[in-house]
This record gives sequence, C-alpha cells and structure tokens, in this order.
Amino acid sequence: MTAATISPAGLKAYLRANSWELQSQPLPRAEIWERDSHEVLVPLNSDASDYPRRIKNFIEDVASESGQDIDDIARELQYIEDDVLNLRFKDDRPYMPLSQASKLLTGAKEFAVANACSVLKRKSYHGRSRPRMATRHADIVGMGHTVTGSFIIPIVSPIGIMQKVVLDDSQEPLIDADLERNNFPRRVTGMMADVLRQLQVLAVERGRLPAADELRKAAYQGLCADACFALASMVATPETGDLDISVRWALTSAPPRMGGESLEFPKESADAIRKIGNILRDEVKISDTVIYGYVSSLERDPDDEDGVVKVKALINGRVRPVRMVLGPEAYHIAVEANDSKFRVVVTGAMYESSAGRIVMPRVDLFRIDDFLPLEAN
Repeated sequence: MTAATISPAGLKAYLRANSWELQSQPLPRAEIWERDSHEVLVPLNSDASDYPRRIKNFIEDVASESGQDIDDIARELQYIEDDVLNLRFKDDRPYMPLSQASKLLTGAKEFAVANACSVLKRKSYHGRSRPRMATRHADIVGMGHTVTGSFIIPIVSPIGIMQKVVLDDSQEPLIDADLERNNFPRRVTGMMADVLRQLQVLAVERGRLPAADELRKAAYQGLCADACFALASMVATPETGDLDISVRWALTSAPPRMGGESLEFPKESADAIRKIGNILRDEVKISDTVIYGYVSSLERDPDDEDGVVKVKALINGRVRPVRMVLGPEAYHIAVEANDSKFRVVVTGAMYESSAGRIVMPRVDLFRIDDFLPLEAN
C-alpha cells in the first residue's frame, strides 16, 4: 500500500491516534477533523478520480500543523493498515554483503512460515510437514521499505480493518471460513510476537537452558524448533550486531491484548536459541490439533472440580461443537470467555466418535484468543 491509496478508514485511524477530533457536522463526501484550531479534510470516496490529489492535500495539511516533514507523514501512513514486525540489526557498516543479506531474509521468511505453521497446528518441530496455508503466508506478508542508516527488515502483514465486535446478550458470535481466513495474518503476527517474548525469557534472561518439560509447555503455546533455528540464524549472522525487534500493530485494528513489547537478542544468545531448538526437535514430541472458536455450553456439578465444556469451532469447513473436560483453572477461563463472548484457542488431541460427535479427550492448552480484538457486550 502507498500513502496515496490508503483507505478513508486508515486516514481516520491515523488522526484518532494523534489526538485529532471529528467535527460534529460532516460534509456529504468528506469529514473535517480538528486539533488545536487546525482543520484537515478527510476524503471519503476512495473511488473518486481526485482521491490521490486529496490524499496529497491531507498529508500537506497534517505536516503543516505538526511541523513534520511531508515524507515522514507519508511513511507513517504507508503501513497504517498493517501489522509490522521490525527486525533491526545493529551495524555501523555502510553496506551488508549480499550473502549475509540473503541469510537474514531467508531467516525472516522461515521465522514467519514456522509461526504460521504453529497457528494451524502445535508441533515441537514442523520440519517439512507444513500446511499449504502456512507456506503461502510468505506470499502474503512482505518486506517493507528499509530505513536509511540501519539494516532493518520490516515484516509487513496486511490487516485492513479489524475492530471489536459489539454483541448483545441474545447474539451468538459469528464463525465462518471467510472470517477465519481474515483472522489468520493477525494470528501469525501475534504468534511471532509471543514466540519472541518466550525466547527472550528462555534464551536471554535465563542463565541456564530450560528443561524439556518446560519447553513442552512452551510448545503448546506455539514455540517450535523451526522458529528457533530461523531466529538463531539471523542473530548469528557474521559481522552484524545485536538484533532489536519491535512490533507496531495496524491502527485500523484494535490491538491484541498481549504481545508487542520491544525485545533485544544479543549476538551471544544465538547458541542458546539453537540449543532450545535442538531440544524441541529431539526431546519434545508434541503434535496437537488447534481450534479457534467460542464457548457454547458449560456443565459442572457443584461437588466436581472438573467441568464439561463445548466450544463451537470451524472443523473441515463446518461449524461443529467440540466437547472437552477441563480442570478448575481452564474451566474458570471458559466461564469468563462465555460470559464475555471472547474467542478461545484450544489445543489437544481431537477425533470424531462413532456417533459423529467431535471430542477432545486431552486438552493441553485452553485460553482466550488474545491475538484478536476482543468482543464486547
């Protein structure tokens, strides 16, 4: 996306994030926004022949009010509808050899694909067993413009408009294939941010390698050996400095409830990250089905700690209830999700019974789907 083609929703999201306020009397095909007695016109018809010219006027007006350079405003608008994961390599050299640049780009691609695999199926090591939807994700995300004076790889994931859904008590949350497909890019960026946070703790902040049992729990959350190897290859690239990573969420989307803090991976952490990947590949053996959906029913006897929960999810293109038994902690989360109509993510063993019912006899992870905008009622 270029600044000249950004949608009206993107323009308004930018103004809202920068403390501009909408005037109460909009024009027929435009809106007037105001800040500190300055006004800017937001065109609403992106199909109009003069839309690019009106965007140019918009940028000039905002730059004039803020004192910023026009090019800086245009760069800020360029990725306003995208989630961006910035990989910044500290390096004072004026250029990077192509052999090293190729290694960094390959590592970035493999890291994105590995996390896309984990969104669809939890495995400690994916290897060559990669769902087509995950491998195709590398054709959806892209590398953004680099910043002068730094070696930066911006991994740009188009999100568009993704707002909270307001539901009343009588409404049932919507689940369909198109919605799940649209949610996939945000879930992958959220997974990358969460995996990086886990590896920051496990490989940088700790003074020892984690045990296999601890890594098994991390794998249920989405950590996999493939992501470790990809990150280690980038951190260990010869002659580059430490790797700083930051996430900027699309302003046209409500931000997720977790993830997104800036992280730093010193060059010496590459060995620990690689060793964690080896443990995940060689010692931790998990292969869990992942479902995303809503709690549709709860059942627990007063004297029991465990409870029966059904989650409606998209299974092979159809919305099906999935039955599971949850312990006290997970059941409490299910009650919260049901009361607030929050999406949930569940991983475990799943099969279809002879009676045609979908069951999860073993649940390894049950939590609110924090990577998406939360519903509100």
